[in-house]
Amino acid sequence: MHNYSLPSSTVPDVQLGFLVGDEIHQISARELFASGRSVVIGIPGAFTPVCSNQHIPDFVRHAQEFARAGIARMICIAPNDPFVLAAWAKQVDPDHRLRFYSDGNLEFVRALGVNCDIGSLFCGERGERYLMVVENGTIVRFRVETSILNYAIASATEAMAAADTLDISFL
Repeated sequence: MHNYSLPSSTVPDVQLGFLVGDEIHQISARELFASGRSVVIGIPGAFTPVCSNQHIPDFVRHAQEFARAGIARMICIAPNDPFVLAAWAKQVDPDHRLRFYSDGNLEFVRALGVNCDIGSLFCGERGERYLMVVENGTIVRFRVETSILNYAIASATEAMAAADTLDISFL
């Protein structure tokens, strides 16, 4: 796990994109996370093997448990444009258990300080793989994988194991 020092414990005040039909909409991250408890799954990219085969399917499988535990929103934030992200979301989450938001301009990951260059994989600048829990606009838990290819501390199982720390009772 990287040791990150967040610039702030509040959610960055940046815009995230999403599709409604064929139209791009945007929402302020601060507004999105202003109330309730949210689990945020930060990924380096849609259609990438770890994200498509392990990371997001893990959260989709456990979505009901998170909902019973009082998680208002499960959100995936990706560096892809809203069109690519919407197409991928249909594949990995056909029942719409998670919400998917585009950080295509990388403003969110840059504000968190978790942007990285993965040019060696021909992906350019992206965001690290991370897990974040937000309560009423405040970041209460933030974990970052040591590599975008790793999937351990940003997993649904890890989020559930953190239940005592987050004061969440998982069934």
